[in-house]
Amino acid sequence: MRLKWKIGLLAGAAVLALGGATIVSATQDADWLKTRLADAVESSTGRHLTIGQLHVWILPFPWVEAKDVKLSSVAEDGVNMLDIGQVRARLALLPLFSHRIAFEDVSLISPQMQLRRLADGRADWHFTPQERQSSSGSSSSSSGKMHWNLTVSDLSLTQAQVAWHDAVHHRSGAFQVAEGKVKGLSGNAPDFDIKLRKGVGQLALTGQTGPLLPMSAQLPMQLRISLTVNGHPAGMAHIDGSITDPQGQKVYALQIGGSVAQLRDLNVFFPHANLPDGRNVSVDMAVGGQGAQPAPQSLHVRAENVDVGAWLPQAALTRVVIDTAGPTDPVTAQIDGQVGAQVLSLRGTVGTMQQLAAPERVAQQIVPVDLTLTQGESSIHGTGTLSAGASALDVHGQLAHVVPGGDLPAANDLKVDGHIDIADTASIVRHHAAPDVLRGARGAMDIQAQSVNWQGVTWAHVSTHATLQNSRLTLEPVQAEGNGFQQAGRLVYDVAGALPQIELAAHPVFLPLPVVERWLGLSSSLSGTVQLVGAVSTQGETPEERRNNLDGHLGVSVVDGSVSGAAIRTLLGPQVPVKGKMPVRCFGSHMQFAQGNANIDMLGLETPFLVLHGHGTVGLSSQTLDMHLSPRVLLGGASASSDVAVTGTVSDPKPRMDPAYEGRYGISIGGNDGEGDNCPSMLSAAREGVAGPDAPQKKAGKEGKVMNMLRGLGLFQ
Repeated sequence: MRLKWKIGLLAGAAVLALGGATIVSATQDADWLKTRLADAVESSTGRHLTIGQLHVWILPFPWVEAKDVKLSSVAEDGVNMLDIGQVRARLALLPLFSHRIAFEDVSLISPQMQLRRLADGRADWHFTPQERQSSSGSSSSSSGKMHWNLTVSDLSLTQAQVAWHDAVHHRSGAFQVAEGKVKGLSGNAPDFDIKLRKGVGQLALTGQTGPLLPMSAQLPMQLRISLTVNGHPAGMAHIDGSITDPQGQKVYALQIGGSVAQLRDLNVFFPHANLPDGRNVSVDMAVGGQGAQPAPQSLHVRAENVDVGAWLPQAALTRVVIDTAGPTDPVTAQIDGQVGAQVLSLRGTVGTMQQLAAPERVAQQIVPVDLTLTQGESSIHGTGTLSAGASALDVHGQLAHVVPGGDLPAANDLKVDGHIDIADTASIVRHHAAPDVLRGARGAMDIQAQSVNWQGVTWAHVSTHATLQNSRLTLEPVQAEGNGFQQAGRLVYDVAGALPQIELAAHPVFLPLPVVERWLGLSSSLSGTVQLVGAVSTQGETPEERRNNLDGHLGVSVVDGSVSGAAIRTLLGPQVPVKGKMPVRCFGSHMQFAQGNANIDMLGLETPFLVLHGHGTVGLSSQTLDMHLSPRVLLGGASASSDVAVTGTVSDPKPRMDPAYEGRYGISIGGNDGEGDNCPSMLSAAREGVAGPDAPQKKAGKEGKVMNMLRGLGLFQ
């Protein structure tokens, strides 16, 4: 028995001596361990590991410290996937005897990581062990090198900086790993506790997976994600299931879901997403498939109060429900919302999950679309095909009321019937301003409405035929009844060139004055309903450009409206004591637009106290004035008149007395202002002989106010 004990003691001493000799050798020559670490990493990942400095200590326990550690990227272009300033780890001794380097409690201090997917599809997170690269006839052992395995049990890191760039999908970003711990990394159930930070947001990842080092044939996972913004809970997510053959075919069987209370909070983590306001957004999906493209098998989306005004002005979605039970089942949509004050619902189907989940193949796939826009018992139905490339849609139906709100017109019993083709749908989704849509689409549509109201002006039996071809939208004819007259017009909006080209024809057309003034960028002086007769064309993207490039002829008339006191003072001088609004019996003007000027051959205005006639020129770009006016102030049964010349600019007019043909200045007082009516002839000239509403009857004058006006003009003291 004592002999056996002595033999065992001698054997133990020999083992300790051999191990001690190995360890002493390692402490004296750290390059020994450095070389084996580099070989082990390259063997298991296919990447190059370089270590600047490596130190090994025995006391108080075996541990190593490495500095300036670098792991190459898949591109091998000098940009490292991983740069670590300092690594500390405990070193297990016994595994060294079996050619295995086993680290415990590995600590990475301030690592810098750059994750890239190259344009050819290669990615830094895809590793190719050398055993997979080698043919069956060659191995590391045959090269004369001793193969060493590398294992890591527990891993922690602090203040890590991570940046990623995807050249395939043109995405990039960066975040900070404030703290990360992985326990049992070389075991059967690694446990994760990682905190990511992005600005005022934090993402905490916890959970377990199956074996990672080495990776097993079946990789189960159970992960939880929680989001906080400014220290307050913002949302949560989960990933459950497994990946079979994760290093080969990669067969997915996962359940993924998550929810956020405020959709906009995700902008903290994805600052370029520009996500809108939205509440109680949740997504649940099953993921299957295999290979590099995992495929959603089912999808359920819920959301409330989503603001989509960036894509459709004044629009918001009060409820969103999107469902599909399987990859080949239709994706159903139930969306309730409103545009301005208009409450609408959208119901229908858009392709299948199998078609929509592979964006790189959507351009070649024909996705069927069947959607119905409803309002109460009325609806507009659209059917057709959709893809990232060409799309086509047939539209027909009727809505009882269309009230978009804001400055837009409202319609009753709106009917549409037509067809639309889009050559590049993805481009229009990315750039959806009106000119972009007109350039990318073509089609024809008949539009009718029982009535339309726009800022107090009402039309009945409105109809038009709209065609869109070669970036040119034409509405011809536009017909309606309103103000007791049949109206007709034509509109052309052409965006084929560098600047939008616009053509308008009116025979006649009645419009609210504020709309015309805003479209031309003019100050609001007259109010009422304006009757337009003529044909004009222009080009430009801004009101100033459109105004400066006007060409054609136009007659403008208003009856029973009002004019601002500021406009009267602009024409006759700042001393005219007119405040607020002055009633207008009739206003008429006829002008020719050419070469940057508005040549006004007739201008007339009649109020209870003032009758004005004149002509002249206005520079459309310079705003210079060359007007010759004949104002006549009504004095009950008499009147006072004089000729006035107005020069300067629209913003700084210079009125003065205009000499008669013999060079004399004069004021005429007397005459009878009660005889004759100037409005019919004035309106006829402005309307180019087209019929229109009559001016209201004259009302009795108020001499007191008239005398105040004369005193303001300096005619009486």
